[in-house]
Amino acid sequence: MLRKVTVLGCGTSTGVPVIACQCPVCRSSAPRNKRLRSSVLLTSDRANIVIDTTPEFRLQMLTAKVTKLAAVLYTHIHADHCHGFDDLRMFAFADDHPSIVCYIDGCYLDEFKAKFPYAFKTTSYLGTVPEISLLAIPASNSLQIADLDFETVQLAHGEVVSTAFRTGSFAYVTDFKGFPSALIDRWRGKITTLIISGVHFREHKSHSSIPESLAIATELAVQRCYITHLSHEVDYYRHSDRLPAGIELAYDGLVVEFT
Repeated sequence: MLRKVTVLGCGTSTGVPVIACQCPVCRSSAPRNKRLRSSVLLTSDRANIVIDTTPEFRLQMLTAKVTKLAAVLYTHIHADHCHGFDDLRMFAFADDHPSIVCYIDGCYLDEFKAKFPYAFKTTSYLGTVPEISLLAIPASNSLQIADLDFETVQLAHGEVVSTAFRTGSFAYVTDFKGFPSALIDRWRGKITTLIISGVHFREHKSHSSIPESLAIATELAVQRCYITHLSHEVDYYRHSDRLPAGIELAYDGLVVEFT
């Protein structure tokens, strides 16, 4: 069974380069120092599934050559993770494309609908709206989409929550602060490929830092770990040497197979 994850973007809420910034990373011409906002595409034999619709969602779908999409899983409702939602409507023009199922933590349902009211209620808007079904992540913290089964976990992200997703031996964990010991125990030895956020090397009040995420990867005993949601303080080429074996900085366009 083919299963792969494509990193559509690995940047923080500002992306890289940052508007009006003249730091070395933002001025860099090196490809892996260019970062769209964080998102991934999961591909199996039966489905394409995106985690988060970033403001660059259109560009990400064109680059990945995605023509069919079964579902969107949302980590949380911050702008850099959901404001590309409107571009889902373009899939409605594809022949025989079914409605896209979107899942988000139940605490965000009303706020999400308020952000995009034209998609959820009758208005005077005359254009095409996204053909989607917006559902709360089940209380069982499990989902099945096509041939992929997901475990969902709510993690603290400052004053809000962000959902982590695990399917098979792969887990995607972004925008969080703190990783419960019970989750470490449950996932230890079961995750071979981990994509986890780490904004930079210093402390952050609502995000995991790179050193904190390295410690989590070590405790989980993962085989491969990629650090995503990288700020412009992180230079891919200069800082990669600071990471231990088996742990790498993510970059836009990275493709990894998993079981």
